[in-house]
Amino acid sequence: MRQPAIPEHIVQSASFLTPQERERLWHAAIVMADSRGLLLRLTAVFGRRIDRLRTSISRTGERLGGSAWTSLVQRAADMVEDTLWSSYNYATFGLEAVPEFARPKQPRASRLHRLATAASGAASGFVGFPGVVFDIPFTTMTILRSIAEVARDSGEDLSAEDTRRACLEVLAFGGPDNADDDTELGYWATRLGVNHLTINVLIKSAAGRFGMVISDKIMAQAVPVAGAITGGLLNYAFTEYYQKMAQVHFCLRALERRTGETLALQQCFGQMVQAARDRRRVGRREQTPAAVKYLPREELMRS
Repeated sequence: MRQPAIPEHIVQSASFLTPQERERLWHAAIVMADSRGLLLRLTAVFGRRIDRLRTSISRTGERLGGSAWTSLVQRAADMVEDTLWSSYNYATFGLEAVPEFARPKQPRASRLHRLATAASGAASGFVGFPGVVFDIPFTTMTILRSIAEVARDSGEDLSAEDTRRACLEVLAFGGPDNADDDTELGYWATRLGVNHLTINVLIKSAAGRFGMVISDKIMAQAVPVAGAITGGLLNYAFTEYYQKMAQVHFCLRALERRTGETLALQQCFGQMVQAARDRRRVGRREQTPAAVKYLPREELMRS
């Protein structure tokens, strides 16, 4: 599908970028604006069931319910943290640097990774809670490798400590639980909050936020009968979401390095994200079918 043109008033504010860089930033803005579509639909389907399940746990007793939920979140975070400590080298194994002339125009988001995590989520949902022991490490490592592939396609050096930090930062952004209009603001706020952390603290931060996303997924998979379907769909959606966030993140990093204009880039990107959201809303209104007018029976008889 052809990318829509950049609004003219934004082209002027992005004069510090080359035409090719403006197109890349505009693509990233569209990705940011559209990143939560599938997950919002999944949340609408499964969100109420997750909330009901949480309520039923808490009703078994404040102490039991509270400790059970806290324990679930902590276990998910611990498993993610253990995986992040050990899996970066595995996640980047075999990913060779790509010469600039051979890089894709836009970093690729592997569909194979989405299908692999979907299969893992479906299997663990079918088995139940014991399957989580396999699903969390596998899904975490697969998503991390997918992020690393986007970094590689964006010209990052995967052997550099700074690139490792940048890949972990994507997981530290957490899930798409904020309002649509706050997604871009949340991105910059999180970057500001984690850019001074040591690797040790950054991993703990990423594990805590990603672990909370995973714990919600576990609750959704506990829904009777639909657990396997739910696990597969959510894993697919989460993987797609983090791939998109990685595309945005590494596009902005590359432009920051090239221009050195972080504040100007942030303001320009904010304008582009807003324009991309407006484009989406206008498109939805245009697709809304016109109201059908019914003639009174007397007029029909006369005609």
